[in-house]
Amino acid sequence: MTSKTRSFRPSPAMIIACVALLLTLTGSAIAAGVAKNSVRSAQIADGTVRTVDLRDNAVNSAKVADDSLAATDLAPNSVGNSEIAENAVSSPKVAPDSLTAGDLGAASVTSSEVADQSLTADDLGPNSVGGSEIAPDSVRATQLGTITQRNISATVKAGANGSVSADCEPGEQIISGGGQPSVFGVEMTTSRPQGNGWLYQAKNTTGGDQTITAFALCLVQ
Repeated sequence: MTSKTRSFRPSPAMIIACVALLLTLTGSAIAAGVAKNSVRSAQIADGTVRTVDLRDNAVNSAKVADDSLAATDLAPNSVGNSEIAENAVSSPKVAPDSLTAGDLGAASVTSSEVADQSLTADDLGPNSVGGSEIAPDSVRATQLGTITQRNISATVKAGANGSVSADCEPGEQIISGGGQPSVFGVEMTTSRPQGNGWLYQAKNTTGGDQTITAFALCLVQ
């Protein structure tokens, strides 16, 4: 009896199918062989972890290195008042000429915040300076403007009383005044402001007619 050996040659399709099966079984074995929490930084290639690989809210402050974030890491308008520490913003953090009146709290600027002799007349509101803002004896009349003296005289009969008033002209303001008799024996009885002028009164105790003069110091406005 003659025996024949039959040879078997796998087809290309069969070879591909076997390789695919081998890779599938090997990959499952590898995946099954990775223990929980066994993959660490050393097992991860640098630069391979992407945003999609991170769970939402997985990165917190403890995962961020101190002083490592820059302005480019922050989204526009992402920093509000709650993210700024109290007293953390100082003068160097504020751009020059960037603050306006709207950035200042009510009554927040006091004398200590204003440089000495830095304010001018343009910084003061109309009628903002009154008597209480002027130190005693700090302003002289000559510093206010031109002062003009207005005089007027009158005759007082012997033994009679006389009266005379010197008035400032329109555009002038009385600031002081007085009076003077022509001779001794004419006694002053009144010297005071009256309207926008100065009133002077006296009694003539001499035996003849005499003259009295009132004068007003007027500030030209």
